Amino acid sequence: RLMDAPIQDLRKAIGINDRFTFISELFRGDEPMYERSLKTINSFNIYHEAEYWISRELQIKLGWDGSSETVQHFYQLVRRRFSSM
Repeated sequence: RLMDAPIQDLRKAIGINDRFTFISELFRGDEPMYERSLKTINSFNIYHEAEYWISRELQIKLGWDGSSETVQHFYQLVRRRFSSM
């Protein structure tokens, strides 16, 4: 049940282990980029805005593999961020 619970703030909802995994695997170790990205994602009003921005600014530019478990987990958290809207 908690896996589907809405998230108000991605930064607060991501645990320490996931945080380190995301920074190292998805953001090439760039913690400031990770923080800026979460702040940007939190600022969107709907999931489709966030999804479009992630695909353009993160997935393409950083070369994310969409089939990666880490990428899918990140997207799952983002979807939960907008699930209550």
